[in-house]
Amino acid sequence: MTDSAFLCRRPSAAAAVKLVALKEFRDCLRSRWLLFGSALFAILSVAVFFGTAAIGGTLQYQPLPSVMNSLLSLTVFLLPLLALLLCYDAFVGEAESGTLLLMLTYPLSRLQWLAGKAIGQGGAILLVLAAGFAVLPIIQAFLPVPYGMGELLGAMAVLIATGWLLGLVFMLVAYWVSLTVRHKAQALALLLVVWFTAVLLYDLALLVISVAGADTLGRSALTALMLANPASVFRLINQDCLGILSFDVPSAWLLGGLLVLWSAVLFVICAALLRSRRL
Repeated sequence: MTDSAFLCRRPSAAAAVKLVALKEFRDCLRSRWLLFGSALFAILSVAVFFGTAAIGGTLQYQPLPSVMNSLLSLTVFLLPLLALLLCYDAFVGEAESGTLLLMLTYPLSRLQWLAGKAIGQGGAILLVLAAGFAVLPIIQAFLPVPYGMGELLGAMAVLIATGWLLGLVFMLVAYWVSLTVRHKAQALALLLVVWFTAVLLYDLALLVISVAGADTLGRSALTALMLANPASVFRLINQDCLGILSFDVPSAWLLGGLLVLWSAVLFVICAALLRSRRL
């Protein structure tokens, strides 16, 4: 039975959300986004692992905090960009192709459609992270590194979980933009500005502020500014769990809850925009 025929039978809310989620996940498979995303993170993991080992001119494997800190510093640049490229046309692309109007003629609420999209594409982001970083335990098993498998798996679990939350935040930002513009090119251009600002310019501006206002701004004010950016929160959680932070921050659970809160607020905003959208 086709997806369209199934939807026409008025499925339950859970079944409808599941169907949309599976459709979005299959789209990620067909577009090779899952394959290329996983390969990209796998290459990144290998490059960081051996790159940190070769910094001193000889192949000497570094402690786990050094390896993971280098890996998360690169992940924070790459992951939001991948999430934005996956989702920038989630709604405006459907509207341009005419499938938005078609989908909403089915016995499927707009909230169910949004939830299905978020679950399907969010699941794809999680799978990309897990598959891409899985290369690290394989490498570690055959090399004399100065840390154990359990220590590596624990650090990876934190990196994957927090990376997924960061990916969800930027995915929902992409939904927000996709629901407010009229053309895919506009959505892509605006989201690239968002990515550049949040991932690159924000940290540079924070550095300038911390230096220029060293005598007037306290540590609490600078910490609050860092907590205002999801990418910075992602860094803080992982660096705190690795024990390499030189200042006090809220617990990793509270910081993770902040990422969850951002995702929830953005989802509510997207639901309101989709509900009020005129076709």
